[in-house]
Amino acid sequence: MTALSNDDRRSRLVRWASLLERDPNQLITLLSPSWASGDDDAPMAGKPSAIDLAFADPVFRVTGLTGRSRGDVKSFFQLSDTELDRIAAGSWRVRMRPAWQIAVRIRNVGDPRQEKLLLLGIMVMIAVVVGAAQWLG
Repeated sequence: MTALSNDDRRSRLVRWASLLERDPNQLITLLSPSWASGDDDAPMAGKPSAIDLAFADPVFRVTGLTGRSRGDVKSFFQLSDTELDRIAAGSWRVRMRPAWQIAVRIRNVGDPRQEKLLLLGIMVMIAVVVGAAQWLG
């Protein structure tokens, strides 16, 4: 597959997130992390994974998503192992998440600026609270 421009990559990720947001409370099965041994493509529970929902989209299949494997999805969306794990992987404790949470993960991978701004805002609020506590104390 040829390299995508950043806009093409972002538009594919936005579409993937939008597919999940159609039913935001649907439970989505998470995959084992890429570093874990075992079947890379098998979901951790019986519900559809985010990858299954992407592959079910006819637009994605027509534009080049050829399968449900990690390699197919990484190539199509131009994701690293870390990015795909961040979007679709779970753990032994967390095997499913609501679709809206997976959509947020996808959007953060596609445009991490929003997530960084949120983190910056939280850090500023903590600094203000600590400063106020010291000033009052």
